[in-house]
Amino acid sequence: MRNTVDNLSLLLQMISLDILFKDYNNADLMQELQKQDNEYFEKILKQNNEIIELLKGRSDTDGRKNN
Repeated sequence: MRNTVDNLSLLLQMISLDILFKDYNNADLMQELQKQDNEYFEKILKQNNEIIELLKGRSDTDGRKNN
């Protein structure tokens, strides 16, 4: 009986360790995706500001006002 409990305990510890490793990998993945999201967001904001500046400059030379 004791051997069965020991074996079951070992099996449950192995399953727990497997879950822990999967959670660790998921956390790393989510952190990397968050980093990429921030980088892309910053790049999009920069490009949008450049477009706005180009449109403002174009409206000044054309004599038209843009909204």
